[in-house]
This record gives sequence, C-alpha cells and structure tokens, in this order.
Amino acid sequence: AWAYPTARHDAPALFDSVATEAARQVGQLNAHHVAQLVWAFAEARHSAPALLDVLAERFLSLRGRWTLKDCSDVAWGYATLGHAVPELHAAIAGFASTRIDRSHAADLAALLWAFGKVGQEALQLLDGAAPVFAANVRTLTSEELLQ
Repeated sequence: AWAYPTARHDAPALFDSVATEAARQVGQLNAHHVAQLVWAFAEARHSAPALLDVLAERFLSLRGRWTLKDCSDVAWGYATLGHAVPELHAAIAGFASTRIDRSHAADLAALLWAFGKVGQEALQLLDGAAPVFAANVRTLTSEELLQ
C-alpha cells in the first residue's frame, strides 16, 4: 500500500480493500508491518478507523519488538489521521523515553509532533529530547527544526 502515496497516486478503492484484508490478517503482521500500513494510510490521508483500532491493538501486543522508527511512524500516522489512541501513544512515549540516547533527532521530532497533535503529554520525552536536538541541530531539515 505504501507505493501509492509514495507515487502520489490516489487509490481510495484499493485502500478500502487493503483495510478489510489487513484487519483480517492482523495476527500475521509484525511491528514493522503495522508501522508501514499506518504510515501508508496516513500518507494517503485515507482514514480507516476500524483498521486503525485493530492495528493499535496489534502494535501494543508486539511491545518488546518495537523500534523507535516504527514507533515514530505509528505515532505520526495516527496523529496525521486524527485518530487518537491514548494507550498506544502513552506506551510509545514510555518506550521512546528509555531510548532517547540512541535516537535519531528526526524520529524524535516526528514523535513529539505527533504527541502534540493528539494531546499526549510526554514531558519526560521532551526533557530528554532537548539535548539530542541540541547535539544534532545541524543535521535537521527545516521541517524537523519547526517540529
């Protein structure tokens, strides 16, 4: 599904079909697959609330297999689609706050933007991210600087 928004090609019928099938096969998805699906639906601006609920449950069940990049993509996707799942965002904030010292500034920027957009408080993450941003400010794009 990610190829279509990457190519800037609108395919709502395809995304409706993918949503139905992905929900049916959700138990076969790993954390990275969930992140890719959430990213694709968000990038396509195709809301599928029932799928997003199922994917949130699946992602939460895969704790321990998360990467910060996958967490960043998931949080960004849910925020972009305006689909708040407080338990998911709280779990991602907790995970990210323990990995700040190994984080890419761009992933942190996307996470913090997503948390702000859905109203998720992440004070520990904000405090920990400041030194990462300061140390990597020259590597950030103008968009990341704004986030």
